[in-house]
Parts: sequence; C-alpha cells; structure tokens
Amino acid sequence: MAIIPYPSPNKHDGEPQLQPVVPAQGSASELTGARQSVDLGYSWWMATVTTARMSAADARRWRLFFGRVRGTVHSFRVPVTGDDQHSGSFTARAVGVGSGYSLVTDGWPVSATTLLAGDYVTVGDQLMVLDADVTANASGVAVLQFHSPLRGTVADNTAITTKRPRLLASLPKDSPALGLGLHRLQEGFSFDVREAY
Repeated sequence: MAIIPYPSPNKHDGEPQLQPVVPAQGSASELTGARQSVDLGYSWWMATVTTARMSAADARRWRLFFGRVRGTVHSFRVPVTGDDQHSGSFTARAVGVGSGYSLVTDGWPVSATTLLAGDYVTVGDQLMVLDADVTANASGVAVLQFHSPLRGTVADNTAITTKRPRLLASLPKDSPALGLGLHRLQEGFSFDVREAY
C-alpha cells in the first residue's frame, strides 16, 4: 500500500468533520438500571470531507487522486485544520520511546505555551487530541498529554506535526466519490474517510 499525495490546493469547504470511534463495552442492570462501562483503550477516526466549488483544473486533480487511491487500496494524508495552529517554524520530536496517554518531546520554543488543550497533533501518523496545553520548559522540552492512548510504541526522535496536523486515511469500501464525473466534482462534493494505520 502506498501513500498517495493529497490534492493541492485541497479546496476543502471548512475543516473535515472528525468523529472519534471509541471502542467500549457497556451494560445496564435489569434490576436497578445502574450502568457499567469498560473503555477498551484505543480509538480511531472517521471523517467527512467536503469540498467547495472548484475550477475544472482542480476537479481534474481530484479525479486523478481518486484514480490513484484505487478504492480501499492506498492511503493519503488529509489536513484536519483550515489554518495553521501556530506561527512557529520549529520541529518537535519524541524524546525516548513513548506510549500511553503522554509523550515527552523536545524542539519546542523555550518557556512558551505553543498549543492549547483541544488542538491536534500528528505523532508519526497517529492523529491525537491534546488533553492539556503544551508549555515547554527553558530547554524546549514539553510533555504532551492526550485524552486517548497512543496506539503502540512511539520511537525516539519521531516527528510531531504541530502546525497543520493530518489524518492518515483511506476510503471506505464502495466509496461513491470514485464514480463522480468532472462536472459533479467541480460543483463540490463530500466523501467519507476512515483512519488508516
């Protein structure tokens, strides 16, 4: 499976509508109605991407993109923010091996709060939501806190995408976007994606 370049300019009509899928098991007592739930710990993303009206040249880029993706075969990186999350030009990286709900990182602007709780970051190819503000110390080290755990182990020196995070995604089976003609693409359209990992 290859990672296919996403159309540029992407012509998104706003940010993709992201929906985390959280595996859990729950039950309610038939006697008292009391509820119990078990968080199974890992989640993934579903999203709906909507485009605006576009030129014929941009529509051809989308048609070429869908042809190259080949249904569920290949993956692509969807931008999840419409604007930059910060104005810096730094590169944050994982320090040591990490897993779970937090990750030690460095490369941040020193003694500054760069991202806020609720912002996105992409760790390797995992899209994560920050559970706390990111404030670096005087050495540019910051601990990222997440509200869901990292899937698997993050290697030392893994790059963290902070300015324009992306979702590594693929098309679901039988995606209707594959059959859109050029005129329909120009008018703007929506398509669903699922996180690929």
